[in-house]
Formats: sequence, C-alpha cells, structure tokens
Amino acid sequence: MSRPESVESTIDIAEIGKHFPAPPRLSVSIRKTLPPLPPVLESPRAGTVLDSFPSPPRSPAKPLLKSQEGPGKEFPALLMSSFNAARPPPPLSKDLPRPFTASTNAVSSSVSFSSAESKRTIKYGTGKFSTVELSPQPSDDPEDPLNWPQWRKHLNFAALLFMVSLIGAMKTVFVSTNSVVAISYSVSYTAAVALTAVPLIISAFTGTLSLVLGRIWGKRPVYLVSTLFIFIGVIMNMHSSSSFPQNLAARAFQGLGWGAFETLVLSSVQDTYFEHQRQSKIAIFHAVATATTWGSPLLGGVVSSGPDGFIRQFKIIGGFLPFSILSLVFGAPETVFDRPSVELQTPTATRRPPTWSQVRLTKDAALEYLIKMKPWSYRADSIDSGLILQAPRAVMAPTTALLFAATILPYASLWSMASSLSLLFSPIPFMLRESAVGALMTGPFLAATAVAVILSISSFPRRFTTTIHVITVVIGTGVASTGILGFGLYVRGAVQMPTDGSAPSTDSPWDARFLGDRVSFPVVSFLLAFLGAGSLVLDATIRPVIQRSTAFTSSSLLVALRNTADMQGALACLRNLAAGIVVIGLPNAVWTWEGLSSAAVGIGVAQIVVAGAVCAVWWYYDENVRRLDGRLMGLINLSVLQPQGSFFDTD
Repeated sequence: MSRPESVESTIDIAEIGKHFPAPPRLSVSIRKTLPPLPPVLESPRAGTVLDSFPSPPRSPAKPLLKSQEGPGKEFPALLMSSFNAARPPPPLSKDLPRPFTASTNAVSSSVSFSSAESKRTIKYGTGKFSTVELSPQPSDDPEDPLNWPQWRKHLNFAALLFMVSLIGAMKTVFVSTNSVVAISYSVSYTAAVALTAVPLIISAFTGTLSLVLGRIWGKRPVYLVSTLFIFIGVIMNMHSSSSFPQNLAARAFQGLGWGAFETLVLSSVQDTYFEHQRQSKIAIFHAVATATTWGSPLLGGVVSSGPDGFIRQFKIIGGFLPFSILSLVFGAPETVFDRPSVELQTPTATRRPPTWSQVRLTKDAALEYLIKMKPWSYRADSIDSGLILQAPRAVMAPTTALLFAATILPYASLWSMASSLSLLFSPIPFMLRESAVGALMTGPFLAATAVAVILSISSFPRRFTTTIHVITVVIGTGVASTGILGFGLYVRGAVQMPTDGSAPSTDSPWDARFLGDRVSFPVVSFLLAFLGAGSLVLDATIRPVIQRSTAFTSSSLLVALRNTADMQGALACLRNLAAGIVVIGLPNAVWTWEGLSSAAVGIGVAQIVVAGAVCAVWWYYDENVRRLDGRLMGLINLSVLQPQGSFFDTD
C-alpha cells in the first residue's frame, strides 16, 4: 500500500545545500592518492577531441570513500557528484624549468636525433645473428665493404693473411744463421744482426707513412706498392750470396714493404666485418702472425743446413710469393668507404638477405668483378692537416706512450735474445748447428702462439676494466721477467768457472772449452718460452686499452674505429723501431757471459719498475689519460670529426 509523502520528505533539488551539511573532511588527502590530471590543452581542436570521449561511469573517489567509511556506509551518489564538483583542481607545480647545461643539451639533442629525427633503417644480421643489430650499420650501396658477400670478405682477409705469414717468415729468417752470415761475409756479429734490425727500423717509418696514405688514397694502392717492394727484396736476396751490401739492400727493400702490412691489416678487418664477426678474424690474424714469426726459425735452421745456406729460405719464400701477389691483386679490393652519417629512409627494422645464395659464377659476373678490381679507386674528399696529422698524433698519444712503456722491454728482449742465440751457442764449447739453434725457438713459438690464441678468442677483451688491465700487466711482467732473468742467470751459472781453479777462465763464449755439457738446451728453450708468453700477455692489453680510449673521446663509432686503427698502427711502428735498435745493440752487451747476466738482470728489473709506474698511472689517472688522448689527437673541436648526431646514429 502506498504511503503519501509528507512535506518534510520532499526536498527541492535546488535547496539541497541547505538540508545536507558539508561533507566531513577526510583524514587522508585524496589528491595525493589520485593520479595527476593531464595537462590542459589550449588548442580548440584538442578540446573538441576531449569532449568526444564519454565520461567515466563512476567517480574515482567512490571506492576510496567506501574503504574509509567501512562497508555499508557509502555516501549518496548525489552527494558524491556534488563533492567532486566542489573539489578544486590541483595546484600547478612550483618546480621551475631547469636551466640547460652542456650535459642536458648533449643528451636531449642526441636522444631526439636518434629517436625522433632519424630516418635510417636499423639493419640486423642473418641466421643465428638475426637478432643482432649490425655494428657498424652498413649503407644501402652494394659496393659498401660491409655489404659484400661473405666469400668476398673471406677472400680479402685470406689474401692479406697470406702476405702477413710470408712477412713473418722473412723477419726471423736469420735468427738461426747469424753466425754463419758473419763468417761467410767476414763481418762482425753486429753487422750480421743488422740484416734483421734494419728492415724492422725501416718498417716503423713506412708503417706510419702507410697510415697517412691509406687515409688519403685508400689501402689497396698502398698494399700493391708494398708488395712490389717485398718482391724486389726477395729476388735480390735470392741472388746475393756473395755480397753483404747487396743482401742488406735487399732487406731494406723488404722493410719498405713490411710497414703497410704491420699497420693496415687490422684496419681492413674493421672495414669489412661487423662487430660480432670481427673477434674471430683478429684472433686468426694474431695467431698466424705470431706462429709464422717465431716458428719459421725451426724450419729455417733445417733448410739452411743445405749447400745453399740461408739463401734457400728466400728461394722457398720466393716460391710462395707469386701466389700471394696474385691473391692480393685479384682478391683484395679497396676497403675504404665513406658512409653517409644518416640514411634518409623510413625508420624500419630490416633483415639482411643471405649473400651466399646470391652469388652466381658466370662469365659476365667474373668480368664485372675483374673490372672493379682497379689498382686505385678511392680518394679522400678533402685533404687537410687534420687528416694528414692524425696518424702522427696517434704516435704521441698518452695511451700509446703508456702501452709502449709497458710492453717494449719484453718485446725487444725476445727479438734481441732470439737474434743473439747464434752468437751464444754456435761457437765452442756448444758448436750448435743452424738446425739446433733454430730448435731453441720451440719454446717461444709454442708459448707465444698459445697465449695469442687463448687471449684473443676468450672473453678477456669484452670484460676489460682498469682492474683487469692492471692484473694482466702484473702477470705479464712477472712471467716475462722470470724468463729473461732465468735465461741470463742460468746460462751464466752453467758456464761459470769451477771454484777450485781447475778450469781456465771462460769470460766469453769463444773461450770456453769443456763446459758445454753443463747447459741444458731444453731448459734454455723453456726459459725463453716464459719470455715469449709474458710478452704476448702484455700485448693482449693493447687493443682493449686503445678501444676504451677511442670510445671515450671519439664523436662517432666510425671515428672510434679509425682512431683505434691509427693508435694500434702507431704503437706497432714504435715497437718495431725500438726492437730494431735493441737487436743491433744487445750483441755488444752479451759478448761475455758476465755481460749476458748483467743485461738480463737489468732488463728484468727495469721491466718490473716501469710496469709498476705505468700501472700506478692507469690506476689513479685512467680517465685523465683518455682525456689527454682526445686533446692531443685533435678530437675536440676537430671540424672533420664534429658529431652529426647520436654516437649510435653515425655508425
């Protein structure tokens, strides 16, 4: 039955504010628990868009009030809408805009450039590397070395590696025959070792020049001219059995050609392979260069025991040289390529198609390939002092100087001790033949090659930090110092005159008569293995340290790669120059047994002191050293290297 409404129960909607009290003030600020309101759009079109959206079906404050009042005590819906309408908008933030600084400007510009304005296509690998973003990013030009098919990249790498292996064999061709050369030409032992030292010294200068010329006219003409010098030198050596000056001139020609392959090969690897492909190629390069350099005396000593003597080694090398020249002429194209900083394309992610399946061996394809193999096909757009002086600046960079100081003594000691083995053990009482002297290099050959391979293929370069760097230098210094000290002191102690005075004095290797059996040559080879292993451990720090420096100071990835190649090449030139000087000077110091022990102690102790000082500089001033690298190499405000955008966009 319906009940008539009374007058008191009927309330006018317009007078609702007089009959209901103000809502109680909540103890918890609702404004702090609600999400912030969106910014007010002043555009009339934006307001129209917002008005088109339907209003929410329920107030966001209702569930909050339910939880505060308890179940069953909800506010009326009409009161809730009145409460929401009366709530003032949140106050404006009092945080004033931050002033722009150098860092915020750099970050904001790089982020906007790479994310909003970049038009380049992100390219990925293929196969198991389909999820790997290619670094550096290749261009769309099929002539870009990064876009070459794999067979062409591998052919280029194999051609360069073939010549590197022949050069390694040429370098140590006289290690086992220096005494025979001195006797055959009636010259001093110092003149005999000059056949090894002079090309090393010359290659230091031609290597630096090759870095400059490679930046201006490309690497291919530099490789071809260097190969011509090597060919002339080998031909002269094959017909110089009766003339020492002619032999020395032939070695000088070889040194003119060595420099380019000392400094540009790793740069060519960077030009043609992506980051995820590069590490294995660098490991192969180091393994081949180390194995052929320190392994060739083993075979060279055996070959030189024949009637032709050491000339037969050059005849064997000359037999392989034409094949190496043909592989360079037809298999090593130009790898220098100027990529645009940013590709003006739609920003999409693409997968590179497989390249092996695209190759079709036809007559037309072969002719087209041969036509493209021009001796000279590149020239820098602009040649200025910044471009020409970049390689000489790398020679003087602080990181280059510190790496040189930390690695040169073991490196030069290995070269000089190997060149002095014939002086120490060919005369009486040992009377070792060329094959036996060459066999003493078994230890350095095995140890150095193993260390070069293990440290190149491991994760050591990728996890390189200052702490790991210092620990590696300490370990390498300890191993190398053990080898050099042990070699000098062991040989000196083995040939020392007995204390009872029953034996004559043995001040020099030429005066001993009966002490030859007291020296164990496997022990000598083992101690030299320590020297070789320690030297290669120190060498393993070169590339990671340089990469850290160039990544810190370079404006883009391409600039960092170029600077890495320049600094590595500059360091190789400095080390060859110092090694050549020490090779000439050490025989005069180790002419006597006492001189051998003194030289070994001096070099070992000096390496410990120098390595300690260098580690202290890296430990306390690592970042400052890298900043100085950037200033000295002209990477700050250098017009040709100004950043065009993000570091990652210009790769």
